[in-house]
This record gives sequence, C-alpha cells and structure tokens, in this order.
Amino acid sequence: MNTKTVNIQERMRNKAIDALDLVEFEIDKLMDKQQVPFSMYKYLRGLGYSSKVVTYMKGFTSEMQYEIKNEEKCEQLEEAYSFLTKGQKTKVLKKLQSFEDDIEKYCDEYKPIRKPRIKTPAQQVKKLPYLAEWDKYKSINPEEIIRASMLFGYNTSTKKLTMFKSYGGLRVIGSKIMDADECIEKTLTDLKLLDRLVSGGNIIAKGFMDEIPRSKEKEGNNRITKNTLLIKVIR
Repeated sequence: MNTKTVNIQERMRNKAIDALDLVEFEIDKLMDKQQVPFSMYKYLRGLGYSSKVVTYMKGFTSEMQYEIKNEEKCEQLEEAYSFLTKGQKTKVLKKLQSFEDDIEKYCDEYKPIRKPRIKTPAQQVKKLPYLAEWDKYKSINPEEIIRASMLFGYNTSTKKLTMFKSYGGLRVIGSKIMDADECIEKTLTDLKLLDRLVSGGNIIAKGFMDEIPRSKEKEGNNRITKNTLLIKVIR
C-alpha cells in the first residue's frame, strides 16, 4: 500500500487557499468596477472552518493593496492600475481591507480555546439529521461526536465516506460538523472495507482513507444528511 503522509500545516494551508478561490472571483468583479455585496465574514461562517485554517488566509490581499496604493510612485504599477480612478482605488482598497478585517474577526471569535459548554452533547446533536441504520450497519450515538478527534460518516446514497479530523474536538451545529481541521472524502463501494473500519481499532481508522483503492481524495462537505451513517468516532 502506497501511503502519502501530508504535513497537517500543509493540509490546512491548502484548505485555506482553496477556499480563497471564490474570494478571488469576487475581487475580479471588484476590479471590473462591479458592485460586490460579498461578505467575507458570512462566507467564513458558512464554511465552518477552524480558526487554525482561517489564519492561513491572513494577508492574502496585502500585495494587491500595496500595488494599488503605490506609495513609492512606481511607474509600472501606476500604469497597471491606471484603469481605476482615484475614487475607485479608494473603494477597492476599502473592500480589500474589509476582507482582512473579517478574517481577523472570525479568528478572534473562533479561537480554539475551551470555553464552558453552554449546550450539552444531547442538545448539540438534537437537530442533526442522520441515518440510524442501513443494511447490517447501525450509527453510533451522535452524542459521541462531541469533542471527538475523528468521525467517519458514510453516505449510503452517494457511497461517499467522509472523515472529519479535529485537533481541538468536534462540535455540531444543526446539520454541520464544526471545528474540523481536516474533512476529506472518498468513494467506497466495497462493504468489506467498511466492515474493516467498523470492527477495527483506532490504528486502522487513522490510516483507513489510504486503504481505499481507485478513489481520488477530495475535500469533504461538513454537512450530515438523512442518508449518512455515523460509522465511527475516535476520542
């Protein structure tokens, strides 16, 4: 079996960079002098990423802001942004800085600091949709997800196995798994392999995604659906 160990910092950095693709698209619209009502803060909340991941987004507009300001009066930069009037440059800079401010705000509000839990595990998973049983498989008690370091969910409709990994403990809000530093999925159609995950211990679980053959690893979705079996957790 050919396994590839990826540095966790690299995974988090790549996750942050991938999430910025949509933001770059909004910036392109901004440079085309279009109205951009896009809210970075709302976007980050929708992603549900931990502050450790979002921290890697800090400063992503710094280079562009530096070029637009052109405080050193570089002729090449002046020419590059000559299509913008002074007022338009001010508008663009204000929007870019708002993106940075929202990132800081999100990181401050979602620091990985253990705060007193207001909601009990039962309250947190009360609205979590999931599949209680399918074929010979039964879901674990969803309350076990809370503060777990790893969760495996299997969508019986799409045949996708999703692994959530957290270095500070998982949370649940509605149908979303929160504070996952990694969320990856692979297609799994061989139920014998699924049996191995269900019956195996922590060591098997931690390396299980690498055992799935002929399936490309993709960024997973942090939502649990009514077709999702809660296969396994690791505390």
